[in-house]
Amino acid sequence: MNKSLQYLLISFGVLLLLYIFNESQQSKYISSIESIFDVNKNDIDKIVLKDSSGDSLSLIKSDTSWSIVNHDSLIIKDRQIDQFWEKVISGKYDMLMSNNSTKWVKFGVDDSSGKRLSLYKDNKILVTAIFSNKGQDYSHNFYRTVGKDDVYRTSENIFYMLNTRPTYWGDKPKIVPPDSTVIK
Repeated sequence: MNKSLQYLLISFGVLLLLYIFNESQQSKYISSIESIFDVNKNDIDKIVLKDSSGDSLSLIKSDTSWSIVNHDSLIIKDRQIDQFWEKVISGKYDMLMSNNSTKWVKFGVDDSSGKRLSLYKDNKILVTAIFSNKGQDYSHNFYRTVGKDDVYRTSENIFYMLNTRPTYWGDKPKIVPPDSTVIK
């Protein structure tokens, strides 16, 4: 076997090893889409939202209807609740960003920043998560579940749905004037 063929085979072997090494490294970065919350929406009977400024809002389920605590004059907007179930409770994440608790501040999911969402069943917390939209990417958010170190990126922007304004969730009832009878 001449030297040029030996060099060619050695080069091919090195390239093959580099390819195999690269493929094994790239497999770490494959994203998978998984659910943010592992809860049944029928189990949830109370939702508490709290933002970093200290404002909070509670939604309570009574039978099949929802109401806003301390805002009895508002009627819940069905569209907001439906979107909340669809986008937040059934929401997905697509990427693990960090599992280092020292980076919580970087992603805005530490205990003093972000928006806190707590879900309850029979006055017992099912899960609490902190969401943030820190950074330049406004089509995704970051979140972590309280009690865990992992920070994930949501597959879509849901931060705006964690609103603590009562008028976001409810409207004043429409007053329908009584029918006036026309006398001829």
